[in-house]
Amino acid sequence: MSGLTPRRHHSAGAVVLDGSRCLVIRHGRDWVLPKGHVEPDEPPEEAARREVREETGIEAEIGRRLGATRYAFRTPDGRWNRKRVEWYLGRRTGGDLRLEPIFDEAAFLERDEAIARLTFPADREIARHAFDDGGGSGQQAAGGSGQPQAGRRGREGGPARPSAG
Repeated sequence: MSGLTPRRHHSAGAVVLDGSRCLVIRHGRDWVLPKGHVEPDEPPEEAARREVREETGIEAEIGRRLGATRYAFRTPDGRWNRKRVEWYLGRRTGGDLRLEPIFDEAAFLERDEAIARLTFPADREIARHAFDDGGGSGQQAAGGSGQPQAGRRGREGGPARPSAG
């Protein structure tokens, strides 16, 4: 099955700030930012807001676009998947932390601790962008090119490998 055309996924997520703190969530050993699948005919900004709420119980106002990241992962059946994630700046407006069962822990952390805790380089870069650029300018993240980071693993499992695209 690994020779088949990779499946493509479109996701959206947010760097959710609460004052000087950033929301991070843990899935297994990986600390990540909230993100998820964009539904058909759903604007990415709305998907980011919905995913933050569904994954964490936190309500957030979604602001400007921070950039996009791309990575690849394999499913247990060996099929390659390519994922593009559009990232937005989020500001907490309410809600209490109530995690989806697939997540193990969540926290609002100060800038340096949040960035250090995030597992993947692309997530750290997006978080830095949110903090340092006052919410970003809509440019690409992850090394400025939107290309996948070597060693990046999707939470769906399996190691990522750089892909053209």
